[in-house]
Amino acid sequence: MNRQALAFLTMFSLILMLSVYYVTLPTDTTSVMTTESGEDLSDPKDAQEGKENEAEKLQEEITSKQEAEVKKQSDIVSDTQSSEEAKKEALETLETLKDEEQQKTALKDTLQKGGFVCAIEITEGTCKINVFDSEDNEANAKKVMDLAHQTLGQKYLIEVTFK
Repeated sequence: MNRQALAFLTMFSLILMLSVYYVTLPTDTTSVMTTESGEDLSDPKDAQEGKENEAEKLQEEITSKQEAEVKKQSDIVSDTQSSEEAKKEALETLETLKDEEQQKTALKDTLQKGGFVCAIEITEGTCKINVFDSEDNEANAKKVMDLAHQTLGQKYLIEVTFK
């Protein structure tokens, strides 16, 4: 075996072993900024701002997808080659997208008043709510779902995900 192959196999083995080691570690022991008593020394404001930034980024991605769909439907409506049926269907889709955007904004405002940082996506009868700042427990999920049902009614199937 030549030297390059031996060096490659050695480095690959080392990386593989370290990867397995870090993956199998319990999550609380990988925290860097803790004291001996286990309390976290990281700044809670920084963590909160990080969650808000993450929520904003996800919401921007969702909005950009929706804007692309609106543009696609607008192109169908403005195209002189499109049939009347396709134009009617595109107009209905545009109205639906506009309604979904209004409901998404209302729901986001309601959830923010309830103390939740979230990103919301409404598609095809499903409302996906990604909550960023709360514990993943049944009580918080119930609060989010109750607020969503108050705002949206029974129109959508509601999915709550904690991140």
